[in-house]
Amino acid sequence: MGKGYDKIYSTLLPKLAELDWAESASRLGGTRSEDGVRLSFLGRDYIITNDGVEPEDGEPVNVNIRSILIYYVTSSGSGDFSHDFALLNRLTGMIDGQKNLANSIMNDPLIREFADDYGRFARAMESLGGVEIPTSSSGKHVWQLRPLPKILSQIVFYEADEEFPADIQIMFDRSAPRFLDFECLAFMTGAMIRAIIDSEGRP
Repeated sequence: MGKGYDKIYSTLLPKLAELDWAESASRLGGTRSEDGVRLSFLGRDYIITNDGVEPEDGEPVNVNIRSILIYYVTSSGSGDFSHDFALLNRLTGMIDGQKNLANSIMNDPLIREFADDYGRFARAMESLGGVEIPTSSSGKHVWQLRPLPKILSQIVFYEADEEFPADIQIMFDRSAPRFLDFECLAFMTGAMIRAIIDSEGRP
């Protein structure tokens, strides 16, 4: 499976040769570097050049993240956030049964990890640059996280009560599909979940 993802990354590399780096950096919220663009993804900086994607810290990185960053930097998307959020599967034409299954599969790892410890979840979000948004609803906690400069997510943590178990939902600003297609947003959601679980919120 890893070889397949490596192949996807390799097929994306030629797209970088076609980029106007200055225009891309300006439009997508990156910083122009000497021979490419610097982008922050989930709090970690990457340099993207004609040769590919490299983490600035030199530490290992999953090949899917390299591919996500190429998709993003070669996107034709533009514009501002709508501040209207929806579950990822509701940004597609999926039927309700598919929506519910996809949402469960995607969010279950977060729920298993943090359901009984909102405090640790909050620390994890803070370590990734998340910002808590005040809410008047008891047991409901809303966080905003910007994994990429033009991608805004909202993560809602519902504490367990007498009727319902704890739940965590990841939503995206409705502008997100302008910058990444559904499949790439799904891969990015997986990367976000892994980053939250592996963050400093772990004891």
